[in-house]
Amino acid sequence: MRHTGELIIGVSGVLLLIAFGLAFFWVPPAAEFQRLYGNGHIAKIVFVHVPLAIVAFTAFVASAGFGVAFLRTRAARWDALGAATVEVAWLYAVLATATGAWFSRLAWGAWWHWDPRQTTMFMVLLTYTAYLLVREAVDEERRAAVSAVYAILGAVATLLLYWVVPYLPSVQKVSLHPSGIIARGGLDAPYRITLLFSLLGMGLLFVELVRVRAKLASAEKRLVAPL
Repeated sequence: MRHTGELIIGVSGVLLLIAFGLAFFWVPPAAEFQRLYGNGHIAKIVFVHVPLAIVAFTAFVASAGFGVAFLRTRAARWDALGAATVEVAWLYAVLATATGAWFSRLAWGAWWHWDPRQTTMFMVLLTYTAYLLVREAVDEERRAAVSAVYAILGAVATLLLYWVVPYLPSVQKVSLHPSGIIARGGLDAPYRITLLFSLLGMGLLFVELVRVRAKLASAEKRLVAPL
């Protein structure tokens, strides 16, 4: 498993190096961003922000699957994987929120603009911050079951907040988020290619971080069990 982990980290590192190399030396300023915000280079934030957000929110939903698996089998490994997935996804979501705020500052002149996309992302982040707090507050005997149920409910909230609410017509009318530019093909092929490398790299890195965190949590549990 150690060699597998090293391989995953190595491949992830190569993919991310390629992505950042392309971003700096190949990808041109985005014409649509230049027109809207007066700076075509800020479009390159998508190479960090978008993969972080996609991986985080996909993982939050996936954690519900681990929750269901635990409730059906009561196997500790599913609890460890579910908790590790949420922890690493939470970190990704924090970084996605931070890079989103950076874009907001460059594009709109304020670190926080209360755009619907920013707001729903922040609400999802709060949802899983609460998960981490609840998990620590609940006693050991009920922790895994409570975490599993919370992960399932949290996934429902995530699906609504991230993949439903932002696409409502009433929300899209007031949102300034550039996701519409990306959706309608407003970014050229160099952006799409570079984004793919970054997404794959960050996705593989996420998988390895979850594996290591789950393994560490299981080891910690074995150490404290006899006490």
